[in-house]
Amino acid sequence: MLISVCATNKKLTSENERLTANNTSLMERADYYETEAGKSAASVQKLELTYSELERNYQDVCQTAHDLNIKVKRLQAAATTATQTEVKVVTEIRDSIVYRDGLLDSLKVLRWQDPWVSVAGEIRGREVELDVVSCDTIKQIIHRVPKKFWFIKWGCKAIRQEVVSTNPHTKITYTEYIELKK
Repeated sequence: MLISVCATNKKLTSENERLTANNTSLMERADYYETEAGKSAASVQKLELTYSELERNYQDVCQTAHDLNIKVKRLQAAATTATQTEVKVVTEIRDSIVYRDGLLDSLKVLRWQDPWVSVAGEIRGREVELDVVSCDTIKQIIHRVPKKFWFIKWGCKAIRQEVVSTNPHTKITYTEYIELKK
């Protein structure tokens, strides 16, 4: 009897700690900052959910898993990050002569690129045709945050996700990290 009560107490204490951490995670906003190298970064605390909580509240994650033929029961964690790329392009417009349908035609052509974004376009009269290609790599680091008292660190206070974009034109606009409880 006493063993059963102790086991139930331990289980309820663990569940209470999970729910308290989830409450903190949901109430806390993500921290958006720039790294020393000037790259956009974000930090967010993990949200630990049961499979039923995930299915009830995050249908988009479940749908993505379904689209990939992965059962929700097999998921270990899910992360979502949204970025926005803004580039101000200043370049020269050059005249080009094209032989089209037996006639000579004049086009205005523009090209611009850096290591992350390339822009190519043509201006024909009042019409503009642009090709914009943006490359980016999103790096996600999951780490433990220790509890602290003065200079002493111990245990685990929280699990955080750090997200860094390698494209300097990209700004991280949203990030979320969900870990599933087994």
